Amino acid sequence: PTFLPAFILGIVTVGAGWFLLAPGMGAGWAASKLPNPMLVRTLNLVSHTVFAVGLFSTALLLR
Repeated sequence: PTFLPAFILGIVTVGAGWFLLAPGMGAGWAASKLPNPMLVRTLNLVSHTVFAVGLFSTALLLR
């Protein structure tokens, strides 16, 4: 397994949160209506990168 496909999936899933979940909860596109949108975006990217690391680690364990 390689890390790149897991990382791509992790980052692509950020889009679902930014463009479906956040507007649905009233936070605007990519949390633009929140007091500190850059913090929210950064935390989203960090958490989804951790998700990608988990995907990659699981693939390594299962191989």
